[in-house]
Amino acid sequence: MASSYVDRSMRDDASEGSGRDPRGFVPNEDLGEPPSTRLSRAPGDADALDCSEDGTVCFACAFVKIRADKDKDPFNLAEATDAYTDMQRLIDQHYSKGISNPALVDMIYAFYQKELRPLGDYPAWTKNSISRHLLYHRGDEEVMMNEAVNMLYAQIQSLRTRCWVVNDLDNTVEVHKSNMNLLASLTKTLTDTLAKRKSLKA
Repeated sequence: MASSYVDRSMRDDASEGSGRDPRGFVPNEDLGEPPSTRLSRAPGDADALDCSEDGTVCFACAFVKIRADKDKDPFNLAEATDAYTDMQRLIDQHYSKGISNPALVDMIYAFYQKELRPLGDYPAWTKNSISRHLLYHRGDEEVMMNEAVNMLYAQIQSLRTRCWVVNDLDNTVEVHKSNMNLLASLTKTLTDTLAKRKSLKA
């Protein structure tokens, strides 16, 4: 957490009666200032999906339950099932096969809007919800392995530009030991993961 230096007299006034340990530093948030740092994805993690909750229902999961309950079928089940099967085939044909995850989500969203939603009183299926379905709801081990590989590769690509320290004053270059060690660890983990993925496909 970023902190700011506070003048002793100001510190004494601010901490009087508050029970705060007068160490000379207080968090920026306590001073009414926004934090100066924040967490983010690795710069190389370009194809990451936004899977944040948006309060909507996952259509694909809901449809599976509806289809299993013949007494609660508010849709044109036969036609909708065919379209649903086509959508699943679309996912299987394109996931990790030359198309980015965000582009695949756009493709599924467009298919749902055009081919499935007009067949009944279907709710909105947001891109966030589609992303969650792709990565979490299906419980597909191949998907999990592919995402692990993509994540590790993104961390490596982002970290590889942060492993040497250049001193512009005397033109010296030194290795950043902790980053280099982390890069080596991530590379080994990626190699092991790739080997495991290959064995799953064998």
